Amino acid sequence: MNGEPILWIDESLSPYVAKALRLVDYNTLTVKDVSEFEGRIKVGDEEIIPWLGAKDAVWVHADDNAKREHKKLIVAKRIRTLWVYRPKGKMSSRDQLLLLSHVLPDFLERLKAKPKQKHYKAHLHGQPQRPRITLKEIAI
Repeated sequence: MNGEPILWIDESLSPYVAKALRLVDYNTLTVKDVSEFEGRIKVGDEEIIPWLGAKDAVWVHADDNAKREHKKLIVAKRIRTLWVYRPKGKMSSRDQLLLLSHVLPDFLERLKAKPKQKHYKAHLHGQPQRPRITLKEIAI
């Protein structure tokens, strides 16, 4: 879609986020979407990471331990990552979608502009700003 990389939405994030992003034309996939993993509920990161490398996909995850546990494999396979930081390990699906829908355009541009920079962290700070929207009665 749009020549953008596959955004692999990890199971550490809500599957509804992947579906919502796909509805607005982001190239998202999850374990359920990939025929190689068909019928499997859980697929280990050790198996997903090589798949991501072969597809030149971006791993979008909220796995706080991924860097520590899989650093050698991530580096060896040249995986690009977007880590969604969840304070205290928790974040609602709504906030995940809010955060990703806000950062993805900039993130994808940065991937193009700085191909050597492969790892990013997205963090929702405080209360998100809300635009001022009005609804007024009018006469025709």
